[in-house]
Amino acid sequence: MQKCEICGGREFRQEEVDDVFRVGSRYVLVEHIPATVCVQCGERSFDAATAESLRKRLNEGEQRSARKVELEVFAY
Repeated sequence: MQKCEICGGREFRQEEVDDVFRVGSRYVLVEHIPATVCVQCGERSFDAATAESLRKRLNEGEQRSARKVELEVFAY
């Protein structure tokens, strides 16, 4: 049985999530990524095929962006 790496939870759901990735000096928002999400803490994980697809799209310029959005940046 699968176990969450963060909280140890054992209940998951399949969702489409959005995530921001840093590629060199730019940030890229990827929408609708299929993910497994821990019901207890919300930790997301991607299967190997999804992770490889993301890597190719982000690093090899396989796909053009759908649109651009403004992003606020705060220093901690």
